[in-house]
Amino acid sequence: MQEIIDIITFKTMISEQMLFVFYYLGAITVPFIIFLYTKNIYKPIQKNTPKVFMEILWRMMFEFLIAFLQIRDALVL
Repeated sequence: MQEIIDIITFKTMISEQMLFVFYYLGAITVPFIIFLYTKNIYKPIQKNTPKVFMEILWRMMFEFLIAFLQIRDALVL
């Protein structure tokens, strides 16, 4: 019960664990959505560049958030 109270009062941060879950959910669904979107726009020329670029941005965003949370944990006494 104390763990739930700590989560509700923000004494325990669940962000880093949830970032991994959302990263892998997005890593699976975002390329699929981008593929469907670019398939309709670029019918004559199907390139892989937008998909790869979006995957890199997705990964960099989560790496930044995880690093930010690790820095926060290091600074908290």
